[in-house]
Amino acid sequence: MEVPSTPPTRVGPGAVLRLEGRDALAVLHRISTAFLEDLPRGEARTTLFCDFRGRLLHRVVVGHAPDGAIWLVRADAPADALIAFVDRHVFREDVAIRDESAAFAVREMVESAGAPSPARFADGRPVRLPVSAGFSLALEPDLPGRPELEPETQRIRAARPRHGHEVTNAFTPFEVGLAHEVHLDKGCFTGQEALMRLITYRSIRRRLVRVSGPGAVPAGALVRAGDDPAGLLTSVAAEGDGWMALAVVKRQELDAERELRLEDGRAIESVDLLPESAPLGRA
Repeated sequence: MEVPSTPPTRVGPGAVLRLEGRDALAVLHRISTAFLEDLPRGEARTTLFCDFRGRLLHRVVVGHAPDGAIWLVRADAPADALIAFVDRHVFREDVAIRDESAAFAVREMVESAGAPSPARFADGRPVRLPVSAGFSLALEPDLPGRPELEPETQRIRAARPRHGHEVTNAFTPFEVGLAHEVHLDKGCFTGQEALMRLITYRSIRRRLVRVSGPGAVPAGALVRAGDDPAGLLTSVAAEGDGWMALAVVKRQELDAERELRLEDGRAIESVDLLPESAPLGRA
């Protein structure tokens, strides 16, 4: 079982990038998983950046401002690695990247269930950007500071991924409930070939589950079925007299309904299979 190369850490300020130039949206369309070239002004769409293996590197909301500028926003990780990834793919294109992170406080907002809220901009700057149904990012300009992140228990219960936990190079989008943010009909993008093979050969071998148990919060990340490695805890939080967690677990162990245990030998009391989404396009 592969362990993320970078373990989860306390996040710094969120990332707020402004991209200018006639090729900005085209470059993002070419290197990320979402279909972006038709994104209208005044709207937003969530996308993923993957490595050549289809493993997750970044998840951001792309906002197309009324003035034509493109904004990349996330609350759960700083900007440096994101800037480096985008800049590495800019060659002769007309794209300028400006880091506006210090000028904003980014907040994760849980809203009523239903369709995603519309994107909102003011004076060319993003104010509210939808991430998914019932969940958005709110940006407060000129109030620099740490982002306000959704509480872990609430996030785990809702199975929302977070950078450094589920969004990490240990997993593909299909393994952590983010298949719907991958569009397979848009041509090549970084990781597209590897992700397409997983769909073609039906070889997605792990899936996201929510697990829980009594006692202290687990100190280790490994999940076992008997003596066999079966998965990883990706997010863990105390709840009542026990704990709850998100985990990525091998399908074969879930299908066989084998008893899952923590690294310290304690049995996992409940395992909830989470809904799986499908990629867009030819899946």
